[in-house]
This record gives sequence, C-alpha cells and structure tokens, in this order.
Amino acid sequence: MQLQRMLRSQLAGQIVVARAEGPHSDLFHAFPNSYGTLGYALRLVIDLEPVHPFVRLRHVHFSRLEELAEAIDQIIEASAFEAEPVDFLDGTVFAPDDAYLTLGSWADTAPYTSDYTGRRIYYESIRNRSSDFLTVRDYLWRWDTDWFWCSRAFGAQNRLVRALWPKRWLRSDVYSKIVRWEGRHGVAARLDRWRGRPGRERVVQDVEIPLERTAQFLAWFLAEVPITPVWLCPLRLRGGPWPLYPLRPDRTYVNVGFWSTVPVAAGDPAGEVNRRIERAVAAHDGHKSLYSDSYYPPDEFWALYGGGAYRDVKARYDPGSRLLDLYAKAVGRR
Repeated sequence: MQLQRMLRSQLAGQIVVARAEGPHSDLFHAFPNSYGTLGYALRLVIDLEPVHPFVRLRHVHFSRLEELAEAIDQIIEASAFEAEPVDFLDGTVFAPDDAYLTLGSWADTAPYTSDYTGRRIYYESIRNRSSDFLTVRDYLWRWDTDWFWCSRAFGAQNRLVRALWPKRWLRSDVYSKIVRWEGRHGVAARLDRWRGRPGRERVVQDVEIPLERTAQFLAWFLAEVPITPVWLCPLRLRGGPWPLYPLRPDRTYVNVGFWSTVPVAAGDPAGEVNRRIERAVAAHDGHKSLYSDSYYPPDEFWALYGGGAYRDVKARYDPGSRLLDLYAKAVGRR
C-alpha cells in the first residue's frame, strides 16, 4: 500500500505520454470528456485529411423528421446521396416539417463562391437555395460569422445594425465576450424585470442521441422547448472506449445542438427546462456534452459519466485533487 501511494504521488504533476495501449492507457481513454480535471494535453498526435480548394453544398429539404433520419443512415452507409458523393454532412431543423440536410463534397473548381462573412447570413441560405459553393476556408468557418444563428440575440441580424456593425466584429469570440459581460452585469435581465417580462433561463446544450431515436427526440424537443433552429451533426465513435462518455462504437449518433434562452414559468425552480431536457436525453438513450450548464444530482451524474473509472484515474494522476473533479467543474460551478 505504501509503494502504491508513492507511485501515485510521483505521477501528480508529471508529464506522461498516454497512448491507447501502454502504461498510461487508462489516462488516454479517460481523457475525453474530462474537461481538464485529470490534467492538460501539451501535445497531440492527430490524423489530418488532404483538402481541396472548394466545397460544393447541397441543401436537401425534408418535411418529416423520420425521413431525415433515414437519409442520414443511408448517407453514412454509402457516403453518397442519390448517386453523388458526400464528404460532409450536417443538418438544420427549423420546424418539424421544415428540416434540411446539408451535403458537402470536395471540389477542385467552382463556378462561383458565396461569401457569408458580411451582410449575407449563412443559415438563411439553407432555406433559400438548393446548392452553393464555398472556398474550403469559408466552409470551415461558415457558422462563425453568426455563431450559427445566435448573433440575432445581439441584433446583429437586423439589417441596419448589421450595416453598422464592423465586419471584423462579426465573429464568435466577440459574441462570447458580450455574453460574459452580460453574465457579470445582468443588464438584459434588469431590463426584462423593468418591462414586466419573465426571467429567462439559458439553454445551451449539445446532446448525442442514437440515430434511431433522433426523430422521436426532436419531436419532443420542438413541442416542449421554444428554441429553433436546431443543429444536427451525425457521428460515430472512433477508437475508444471512452468511459467518461460511454457511446457505443457500433452505433450512429446525432449531435443535436440548441443554444438560446427560454422564459421561466412562474414557480419553476432554477434550471427547470435544462433538467427536463437532461431527463429526455437519458430517456432516449443519449448523452449530454458537459461544456454547458448541467443540473444532474451527483448519483445520476456519476452513473452516466463513468464515475468508477473516473475515480480510479483521478486517484492515480491527481491524488491531491489539485484540479476540480468532473462533477464540481461541470455541475457545481453554477
């Protein structure tokens, strides 16, 4: 026991090389979803993919969520849609009968390229055109100008405001600073109280739902939570297992992202809408990313996020708890 304690204390604060196999494989597998509570990555080895100059986009409309989910399944299996290759795939849901998949494919030439870094708004183009071309750089940053669609909260999608807003400030890091400033000073909240409006609850989440349950979850969400649009991003686990985020490697999931605020109903406790979403995610066999506000009680949290495995790795690499534990950082920080 004394030797074990000495070995553990020697690891605390040390630089180690963690690989999928080897003496630190436990840290390698526990690192995803640990949010800096087990240590920090100083160097990463990652795979890269060659890029082409342009990306061709096709925006495909679906009037039924079930048909959209079926199309995702087919595209993932074939890497194609209607006999055309698909290299990138995401989706946008405006309403239960108004949803889109955006299919991206590499292109070496383009008849034109669109620019959404100024007055034109990318997410609005999804409903207004069936195809588009972007440079590879603009494709990678296509959502940033409007922080997906969240810039509307700052008035940045109002034509007059947008004309006056410096182009260099149409970017997510600027919006993040505004949100942090509002969080410290609560100006909008005071204005709402002065106007007699209900308080608002922040709902900023990304959740992973199994593909076969995605249409059902979206139907629930759109009926119960007044937030649209909603972003979709299919994914499959690569490598793993990741005990702190136990997705199945043989299963396709859909990341469902929703970011806004909702009015607080009279008598509701703090975080009531977020808590309802957490319960619905669990009921649909999904998992919630922990970067946003979470309201799980401790027992439920550790059952969902690999409590046993986390405690073992935490004891080995941070035995003195110099870093917060995952629950304290993800939930207790509220």
